[in-house]
Amino acid sequence: MATIDMEQLDGIVGGCFCTLLYPRRGQTEGTIVEDLGCEVIVQLINGKEVMEYKDDVVICE
Repeated sequence: MATIDMEQLDGIVGGCFCTLLYPRRGQTEGTIVEDLGCEVIVQLINGKEVMEYKDDVVICE
């Protein structure tokens, strides 16, 4: 699986599958729902949504 640098996407990250560097609520995988500039909202695979800094998220291709 390839990873993508956030700067390569020019703000188009909504819908991308991602992995969190630090587990939230016991989960590390999810989908980016919204790009808020330096933060993103991630819907975890358990359905919960969390806000994370872009530096703490790895986007997977």
